[in-house]
Amino acid sequence: MTCPIFFGQITLAVEKDEMPPGLSEGIMRGMEGIYSIQFSTADTEFQKIADKYPDRPYGYFGKAITTWARLEYEEEESNPELDKLFQQFTDTALEKGRLWIKKHPNDANAHMCLGGMYGLRARLSLMQHKWIKSYFEGRNAISHTRKAVKLNPELYDAYLGLGMYEYYAGTLPGAVRILAKLFMNGSPEKGIAYITTCKDKGHFNATAAKLMLIEIFTQTGSKYADPQTAMLWSKELRETYPQHPMIHFVEIVSLYENGKWGDVRREAQDYLRKIETKKHLYKDIYLPRALLAVGTSFLAEHDFDKAEEVFARSARTLESAAIANRWAVWAVVRLGQIYDLKGNREMALKTYRQALSYKDEWGFKDYIKEFLSRAYTAEEIPGQLPPP
Repeated sequence: MTCPIFFGQITLAVEKDEMPPGLSEGIMRGMEGIYSIQFSTADTEFQKIADKYPDRPYGYFGKAITTWARLEYEEEESNPELDKLFQQFTDTALEKGRLWIKKHPNDANAHMCLGGMYGLRARLSLMQHKWIKSYFEGRNAISHTRKAVKLNPELYDAYLGLGMYEYYAGTLPGAVRILAKLFMNGSPEKGIAYITTCKDKGHFNATAAKLMLIEIFTQTGSKYADPQTAMLWSKELRETYPQHPMIHFVEIVSLYENGKWGDVRREAQDYLRKIETKKHLYKDIYLPRALLAVGTSFLAEHDFDKAEEVFARSARTLESAAIANRWAVWAVVRLGQIYDLKGNREMALKTYRQALSYKDEWGFKDYIKEFLSRAYTAEEIPGQLPPP
């Protein structure tokens, strides 16, 4: 994944005329809580829905996506306990959804909800490089999502899930792509078209689709990359969510993919200042990612001394962390690459082994092991900004 997209598939597709009075509005209040990173507010709203409509899956799904959001954006995907809690909430939501569909097999929204739950699980497995698990979860997601669209072709929010599956089925590596072809031959072009339809016509998922397209457009080295459009859209989102640290970082990634190293450093340093002054929602847990962005901007300019200094500062945050932060571990890898570039292979190997010593919750292992067998070279500079 190129950048940490804030919304991902954290949305609920519902048509107001199919919902009991007030349900759609409650869902939207919960979603707004997620959008503003007010997770307790979101959880409260979704719990109200679960209490009022215990047979419908929406409230339980909402609690699951709130946990997902906390895991990915409040805890930087670095909290195994939240991972377990997310699995528990989705287990409950899926059970409720399956029971509802048995009684209401033609409920497009319920199928969309099930598709979204499976899709979230697939996305988490994808981010953790659990390719086979991601495939099977994705297969269930696309089955329900296609059913939703068949039942209601104008349920445009569902096109986000269809597009994501088409795109990733056509671009993922190795084994999962082979498996995907047995079920559905993914087309990245079709996937981008579906996501664009959702961006243009979706009700709840329009912003999510826009962010998903930014993620696709900032894939380093991809033939589908469109960094200029990504930069334009990320600036628009910053105007809508000016106090949101994740949207801010989306813009930093977009600037990076456009080769604007000075702008990357300026925005990342502003990000650091907001963390240090506790401004808005900028938290200490985001410090490693901000430092990594500053350090990588120096790396891109071949200023290895300054890059080393900043990467080392990011890596030092691991010393006091109860749980390893993936951005800090990635900074350790970058530090090893700096040692390789400086010709200190012995120190590079020691640093790569240090990175491997942390429990790999993110699928870094294979990438790091590559540099145990060969040195990182100047031809590979700068590479992508976020962890692979």
